[in-house]
Amino acid sequence: MSGPVPLLAPFAGWLVKPEWADRVISRAYDNLTAGQRRSIVRENPYSYVNVTRSSEDVLDDETLSIDRLVTLGAAALTRLLDAEVFAPTRRRALYLYRLSHARGSQTGMICAVAVDGFDDGRIRIHEGVREDRTELLTSHLLGVGATSHPVAMTVRAWADSEYATLLDDIAGSAPPELEFGSHLVRHQIWTVPAQMTDWLLEAVADKVLYVTDGHHRSVAAQRALAHDPDNPALTRTLAAVFPHSQLHVEAYHRVVADKVHDSHEDCLWALRSRASYMGGELERVADAEDARPRNRGEVGVYLAGAWHRLTLPPPDSEAGALDALDVDRLRRRVLDPVLGAEELAAAGSVDYVPDTAGLDELISRCDAADRIGFVMYPLSVDELLSVADEGSKMPPKSSFFYPKPRAGVFLRTLGRGATAHLAPS
Repeated sequence: MSGPVPLLAPFAGWLVKPEWADRVISRAYDNLTAGQRRSIVRENPYSYVNVTRSSEDVLDDETLSIDRLVTLGAAALTRLLDAEVFAPTRRRALYLYRLSHARGSQTGMICAVAVDGFDDGRIRIHEGVREDRTELLTSHLLGVGATSHPVAMTVRAWADSEYATLLDDIAGSAPPELEFGSHLVRHQIWTVPAQMTDWLLEAVADKVLYVTDGHHRSVAAQRALAHDPDNPALTRTLAAVFPHSQLHVEAYHRVVADKVHDSHEDCLWALRSRASYMGGELERVADAEDARPRNRGEVGVYLAGAWHRLTLPPPDSEAGALDALDVDRLRRRVLDPVLGAEELAAAGSVDYVPDTAGLDELISRCDAADRIGFVMYPLSVDELLSVADEGSKMPPKSSFFYPKPRAGVFLRTLGRGATAHLAPS
């Protein structure tokens, strides 16, 4: 009886041409607001955002069906292929992706990961997903026929580990083949030399992988394979694997609709009463900076132009990894029972703002839709890995890894949809 297929493998993909990089490569989907994505679609027909847009990114604000969105995405990818913005690599290879920023740098391996790894425990996740987003991404894979934004993953590896050392050695052996970005984040790409490929794969061969960014894309890859199990191209998906010791986590804030109370005063009274009942506290503060959490257990609250600080009681001494997290305690003790948010439901009333977007974005969304903002303290990488090891799932958008790989650098073709005329990668 044969064992499972190797978890990680090289792939014969496509790489954006350097002269097209600035026009094609796009920031991560959830690192852009809907307004920013609409502006990109309007101004730059060659940005990869055009391939992956959702209904809220369409310029005329029309609500489009998934089938229509897939058709638009396939047409956008065809436009990129016709313009020959990508060059085929013509051999199966691994790549290195380095992101350098003010707090340091992280270097990971770009590869094709076995989708079966999500089922047999070799890949672990820590977040739940929204059904509508997963359905769109699954249809995108099957109908557009390509993937470009790698699922970001990590392995437990310190700076002096064999894996981290090999990554640095390879990156230091030659100049990058592609370099782009800004003074805030610099992105660099290398092709791994053929003679180093096996060494790099062996350095992580027995390690568990953890998804850090791309839970919806991960589930979409599983569902696409289940839809067409005999398609070998769907047995793998694009991934970037970074050492855990190099990662940096930002907070994901909540923008919540109050489905229970008739007035802001009633809502504030209910929040204060709930905090007191739990053994915590809700106090008025002067401004956003005073409300911003400085420690675990603190949550900033924005309601009707005023700021408050919510202090959660300490978790129970026997609480598991998930139960001890601020994001889950806030969901269970405040968002769902007080505001009727039902965050884990398919049609929950919670939206999310990464800390990198700034608190002004949170304020704007709250004021525009009469919602309540909750400013979170960031989780640590170790907390996320512990939740995954426990087999639990946090609420969607509980963590925001920054910086992250971009879309439009690599193209892995699936031989269907817009890439039906191309050999699968």
